[in-house]
Amino acid sequence: MAILAAGTLALTLDLLLLDATGLLAETLALLSRWAGPAFTLTWGVGLAALPVVYTLGRTHPRLHAPLRRRGATPVSGMRGFWGLLSAYWTSERWVEAWSLTFAVFAITTLISKSSVWAATSSADFLNSIVSFHAPSEGVDPVAILMASVAAFAGIYLARYGAIGFRHFVSATLHRKARGWTQGQFSAAMLGQNHIAMSLMSNRDAGPNAVGRMPDNVDQRVDECTNNMFGGIIGLAMGIWGSVTSIYFVSSAIIARSVEVPFLERWFAAAGAAATDAFGPAVGAALTFSPGAYGSALLVAIVIALYVPFGTFCAWLLGRVLERQTLERQSRDGTWRGELNEMLSRSNQLAISGGQRVQQQTNGKLYAGIDEVWHRMNITQAGFMMFTNSYNFLSKRLVSYLPALPGYLSGALTFRAYSATSELAAELIEDCSWFIQVMPAIATLKANAVRLTEVANAIEAASDRQAFYSQTGVNAFRHPVQNPRFGLTLKNVELRHRGKDAEPFLTVPHINIRPGQWAYVRGQNGSGKSSLMKAIAGLWPYGSGDIVHPEGARMFFAGQDPDLPTRLTLRELICYPDFGGRFTDLQIAAALSEVGLGKFIADVDDDLHHGKPWNNVFSGGQRQRLVLARIILQQPDVLLLDEACAALDPLATLEFHRLIADHCPKAIVISIMHTPEPPVAPGGKTFYDNILYIEDGIADIHALGQPAKVVDQIAAE
Repeated sequence: MAILAAGTLALTLDLLLLDATGLLAETLALLSRWAGPAFTLTWGVGLAALPVVYTLGRTHPRLHAPLRRRGATPVSGMRGFWGLLSAYWTSERWVEAWSLTFAVFAITTLISKSSVWAATSSADFLNSIVSFHAPSEGVDPVAILMASVAAFAGIYLARYGAIGFRHFVSATLHRKARGWTQGQFSAAMLGQNHIAMSLMSNRDAGPNAVGRMPDNVDQRVDECTNNMFGGIIGLAMGIWGSVTSIYFVSSAIIARSVEVPFLERWFAAAGAAATDAFGPAVGAALTFSPGAYGSALLVAIVIALYVPFGTFCAWLLGRVLERQTLERQSRDGTWRGELNEMLSRSNQLAISGGQRVQQQTNGKLYAGIDEVWHRMNITQAGFMMFTNSYNFLSKRLVSYLPALPGYLSGALTFRAYSATSELAAELIEDCSWFIQVMPAIATLKANAVRLTEVANAIEAASDRQAFYSQTGVNAFRHPVQNPRFGLTLKNVELRHRGKDAEPFLTVPHINIRPGQWAYVRGQNGSGKSSLMKAIAGLWPYGSGDIVHPEGARMFFAGQDPDLPTRLTLRELICYPDFGGRFTDLQIAAALSEVGLGKFIADVDDDLHHGKPWNNVFSGGQRQRLVLARIILQQPDVLLLDEACAALDPLATLEFHRLIADHCPKAIVISIMHTPEPPVAPGGKTFYDNILYIEDGIADIHALGQPAKVVDQIAAE
């Protein structure tokens, strides 16, 4: 056992297998003595091939390729129960997955075989106690007792050591499978089609709204992946352990089986009755004598009657538990979602004084959790009482009945009777694996359902046009044109959600060439920000052509910049690019130019005096940081949606000057809270055009020229 454990350890720790050859030879020798040449050949070929397959899997491109073709998103294959469970084992990391899985199965097989050794050592220990005062001639009872104690303790300790090592290997498999799956969901939600934003756009809709993001995605992806893989790995070990243990234990029971006299009489009487009823020929065909397999047949009969009854009861309780688990998870998700929403609007809540109403809402939601939790406690208590009673009866009564006739008739010694009974208890436990894992199955299915709902929602949102067409009009086209023609909007209509929603903003035709700046003017609520989002491809509802310069890099700067909390200052300046793209000199120069030079020494810190950077910068400093990003990245199309709102007039002027210096050929479209665009000290304006929005129609003209009459625009 120690040799096999060492061999499996070499197989699995970091999956290196540097000295596995000698260990394989010794392992195969043990397997040959346990189960014969056929078993040895099967496992020997697998164990010998495993290190080769894993080593090639790290270098050979075909073994590194996924076994299943990928769909539109990384989670396309996880929209069903079996697709979700098998995704990791058919991914590009299938060699890693199956290496660990095979190792778990190998250790489980060893543990199953050890159950026979444990049962026989237990019988030897009991027999040495019973025969202590009446030992066989020439036998030292003390030596026999001490040897049986040593064997009993050694086998059980070694078995529990193998169980602990299997836990380590299975936990490694669990960790890697969960990490890979979480990575796939993260990559899917952060795809290029703004999937996360699309799903969250309908979060204010009803619970059954089309295209709505499922509640508590964080909980689903985090807790459900953890519980699901823990459950499936445990179930797989249980099933394989039961199968192998049934084989080993059944073989041991058959080897110890003896004739049972009353069975011989019963079968003889049954044969005689069949002869009287149907004639000698039929009677001879129906006459059966179990012979030396009598006690083994009694074990089989007891298991055939006892286990199915217990399994049926566990199945009934498990179905109830599965429904309650799913309901509990859903109610927990709703409660956490409301709590997060409450915390996000805590300022508004305090100003409005709505704490009592919010407390009432929280109380109602938690009352739902408490109610289903109460029902789950009743079901779980009933299941626990049932399983404990079932296990006690099987180990202390039922398992001792089949071999009792053989012992009473004198055909079995006490040692053989004890060993057979212990083996029968092991066999009943192995055949009852479904009862033991029924709660795990219920939890597994509930977690899988919640994850497949997220995968289906992501898949639906991956086709942006089809997704938004379910809840409104989405007929935007985004062709490209020669960069010298700039940005063109033609026959663009912006709408809100709803199939019957009328356009709230129409853009007949505007064009902005490279190097031109356009200042957007319109009343509050006229659709200025919506137009900017439409140009960036973020507005979901409407129609028309938005033609971008081919290969253009776009940068959208809003009033409230995006400052993730777990990034260093270097990474925040380079965002959304990675921190290593720009040199230290470039970063330091950008910080100095925008007036944040005092932070240059802290550029590689993720905290400033113990606080995250988004809590360090004021509103104006946040917008200066965005200006540093613009200076570094030098976009071709720059959209400024009140990006200077927190800056004073002089800082706003400097903001524009730096953009003009560093992005001289960029197309700049800007929304500002001032009635007029800023003008340089020499009187030169930064903007070439005014983009008017009036009465739901957008028009552009050169700065200093009057706008077209709205009626004329509408007529055109």
